[in-house]
Amino acid sequence: MIWGGSPARIVKAAEEGKVCIITSEEIVNEISRTLAYPRLKRVCEDAGISQQQMIEAVFQFTKLVDVKTKIHAVREDPADNKFLECAVDSKADYIVSGDDHLLKIGTYKKTRIVSVKQVLKILEQ
Repeated sequence: MIWGGSPARIVKAAEEGKVCIITSEEIVNEISRTLAYPRLKRVCEDAGISQQQMIEAVFQFTKLVDVKTKIHAVREDPADNKFLECAVDSKADYIVSGDDHLLKIGTYKKTRIVSVKQVLKILEQ
């Protein structure tokens, strides 16, 4: 969102109603923690965006799902299970990620795990 490029194209597709981006409270909490890192905090400040504005922006283009499912499929990084849980409870078609632990799984139940580049190709079809 801040840097533009391919991830921003997915956000734009959501704003245009071409895709629905799903998130959960746990994912939003991780985004909040990440935005507090000094480097990212500086990037937000340089862009003239506060951390709170960034979180509010996330809620503008995403649908919040109440996650009930608990999954223990990502052994290398158990914190990544929150993305699978969100996908299962929202019946998502895709998880879009740059995380190698998730990409290595490929598909979980009926959800395909793809890179940003892959989902952009799918959107072009």
